[in-house]
Amino acid sequence: MKDYSKVLEEIITEPEFRENGFVYKHIKEGKSNALVSIQSAVDRMSELYDLERDDIGQISQRILDIFKNN
Repeated sequence: MKDYSKVLEEIITEPEFRENGFVYKHIKEGKSNALVSIQSAVDRMSELYDLERDDIGQISQRILDIFKNN
């Protein structure tokens, strides 16, 4: 299994995940399925972070776990 720690730390600081960001709002306001919102944002960043298709789901789930624990 890949170590996603570094890329996860970088992605979570993107504007979409910060307070008032697209994903942040969707999760906190319960507007839609949180995982779908996260996956959409991570997918859009996949080239920037050199992610493979298989990586998107795992990283997205970890981000969701972070939001659930905060």
